Amino acid sequence: MKFRIKEKRKNGLYSFDSLLPDIIHEFELEKSFTIEELVSQWYSIVGDIISTHSKPDRIYKDILFVSADHSVYANEIIMMKDVILKKVSEHFPFKAIRDIKVEIKSIRW
Repeated sequence: MKFRIKEKRKNGLYSFDSLLPDIIHEFELEKSFTIEELVSQWYSIVGDIISTHSKPDRIYKDILFVSADHSVYANEIIMMKDVILKKVSEHFPFKAIRDIKVEIKSIRW
């Protein structure tokens, strides 16, 4: 945690809910939590078949990188890009994702 120099110490108990946002921000864990939440919501965003053959991998410079296990599913994700971006913005209004890139590689669940 940060050392706060020349600030008055606040005594008392704090709930974990009030401390968690500061901890997440301080250790820069926002992207990790966003990816994990995307993975858990991926089924409702893209559907049953595509969700079994693809997985959100990472977010870099507001671009969502998705791993797909076959070029057919990668192409399907690219064709659905606008719909996926709209659904992601509905599920995650606090995180702006402006584009989707698809990589073909084996997926580890």
